[in-house]
Amino acid sequence: MKLSEKTAARIAEEHLDRWRRVARYDELAVMEENGDKDWKNVTGEDGQEYKVLAYVLPHGDETLRMVVSVNHLRKDYAAADPLIREAIMRTDGIVTTSADLTELEDRWILPCRGMQVVQVRVSYQLTLLLDGDAQVNIESAATLTRGPLSAPDAEPVQLAPERQEVAPALVLFGATLVSSVAFKSGALRLVFDTGMHLNVKPDSQYEAWSTCGPDDLRFVCLPGGELSIFR
Repeated sequence: MKLSEKTAARIAEEHLDRWRRVARYDELAVMEENGDKDWKNVTGEDGQEYKVLAYVLPHGDETLRMVVSVNHLRKDYAAADPLIREAIMRTDGIVTTSADLTELEDRWILPCRGMQVVQVRVSYQLTLLLDGDAQVNIESAATLTRGPLSAPDAEPVQLAPERQEVAPALVLFGATLVSSVAFKSGALRLVFDTGMHLNVKPDSQYEAWSTCGPDDLRFVCLPGGELSIFR
């Protein structure tokens, strides 16, 4: 049976949120060292039974990765790839959620919502530097519109980073991201609180765009549209 991404995501996110509120670094360190795992069975809003598995992995620089995995309880229904949600705890107890990254059937929801564009850089690419320790690099042709690209009054403006023809993108300075989506087809869509939309299509010969951050998360749109993901 196909795993319901919506239901599994809600279960995982609720469990991770509760866990991060009460977790202590020293307790997580012991859990990681011993290879301990906690699990429980829950009933989803769809009426299906799910197994929730929580465990800890090393993350580097004395940080620990809190992992919550959700799958069907019945082994004959279990998906090959369970839905995963993660958070990172530092030694001082601060928790960050680089794994707010969400995978859906045809896209990835990037964890950049609420980040503000604090710098616009121009070279042979257009770079949007975000205040959440992240950035977006655009190397191929992009389209800037006010409102959705499909809107009748969108008035699309074409950007050509390789020729430094990106002056209209300066309006993005100070704007805040309300949506950032990497489609599995290779397209990128950024939506800002000012109403501006930035769309980038994959390139047949070059890397069209890439994102860095937050933390170690990185997306690269390879030639042809395949996405390479590092985290």
